[in-house]
Amino acid sequence: MAKLADARDSKSRAPEGVCGFDSHPRHPMTTALRILGHLLRGQTRLWLLYTNVNWRTCEGCLAWHGRIVARPDDFPPHNGCPHEARPFPVWKLGEYRELSARMADRAGAELRRRALLREARSLLPTDPERALALLDEAGAVNVYLPEVEALARDPSLSDSALRARVRAVLLSRWKAKFAHDRYERQPELARTEQERWGVRRIEELLA
Repeated sequence: MAKLADARDSKSRAPEGVCGFDSHPRHPMTTALRILGHLLRGQTRLWLLYTNVNWRTCEGCLAWHGRIVARPDDFPPHNGCPHEARPFPVWKLGEYRELSARMADRAGAELRRRALLREARSLLPTDPERALALLDEAGAVNVYLPEVEALARDPSLSDSALRARVRAVLLSRWKAKFAHDRYERQPELARTEQERWGVRRIEELLA
């Protein structure tokens, strides 16, 4: 099973048959009763589901990212996205429900980013000001170079002035993302090189 770098949880869309936990922690007594119920059934472990939170992962798998389930094989058939079920002791349920909520927020942000990007592209020909605002909002979550490559081929960007404004938005958001915690943990030289390479690539694509 693939080892993954990212984590999130979603429970609000849980189908019937999976362990019925909210993605957000509730009153400690509720958690304690859930723990007791599992222990009375002889269940000492639960599983937290992970997938990569990035542009490649399908929306179906993102909906399962971070969900708490009773069995490791509860993850449904998927589209080949990397995924993993990690066990934890049932008595740590409260702690893992908090982690689950954070994971859900991250996956939800990625899904919103995609929706914003789709809307921005659809509005480029008719409402470029609104499209630029949406593109900036999507970029505040993340910027992925393969998506920039696709955007650069959009016929609406044949207008050089609009193309330049799109380039400015994406460059600004690309640079800003390297101030996020997950990049701060990288070696400085590697982080700087990745940022500079992306700047060059965006400038090349949207020249």
